[in-house]
Amino acid sequence: MSLEKSEAIVLRVVPWSETSMVVTLFTRDFGKISAIAKGARRLRSPFESSLDLLAKSQIVFIQKCSDVLDLLTESKLIRRFRSGQVALLPLYCGYYVAELLLGLTEDNQKASELYDVSDRTLTDLDRGLSAPEVILRFEMQALKLLGHLPTFHLCASCGNPVQSERNGPGALLGIAAGGILCGDCVPSQQLVIRIRYPTLEYMIAYSSEEWSGNPLPILAEYRGEVRFVMERFVSNLADRHLRLTDFLEELKR
Repeated sequence: MSLEKSEAIVLRVVPWSETSMVVTLFTRDFGKISAIAKGARRLRSPFESSLDLLAKSQIVFIQKCSDVLDLLTESKLIRRFRSGQVALLPLYCGYYVAELLLGLTEDNQKASELYDVSDRTLTDLDRGLSAPEVILRFEMQALKLLGHLPTFHLCASCGNPVQSERNGPGALLGIAAGGILCGDCVPSQQLVIRIRYPTLEYMIAYSSEEWSGNPLPILAEYRGEVRFVMERFVSNLADRHLRLTDFLEELKR
């Protein structure tokens, strides 16, 4: 056992006893961890509001063996997630960030760059930046950092360059295959959808742009298709339908 310190974003909070709860935290230095916060449910909790969902806090915890929950000993609030005080859409977007991190990351695997992307995403939502752009940037950067970025120029099945003119009006994206497909490989693949080239260009741009900058605007006519593609791609990776996607219909408008 060792005493560790890190910044953390609160992803999930579950009651554990009358006075304590289990928290899932995404930390800068240790990745995703789960820990018992003893006394956190008391009226005068030693953790105060530092364990509110999506709060950013400085934590101290005792790291135990892999099959035992860690023990959270201290937590000091750095920043609350305040979007819910303004509108429901940015609040749901924040919850979606948490759900995606819960579903696509492994326990105890350091991911400091993904932590920074997640932190910036929540900050930008609080700043009132356009949610469709902020969320697409988060998704594409997260996929890249986790090694799940779709292939955009080579066929995801055979590895050959994809000649767009052979595929007709739009690119063929293999959801299960993990990227663009050439015409020869399409018949052998499942979950193939045709997308317009501007949609593909948005995906490419958001996966390669400097994530710390303000994202380029997505034209309204392509927002629905962008969300359609991302919902299916992420759901396939997580092997389940993400619940919060049902609350993000406004991102398509």
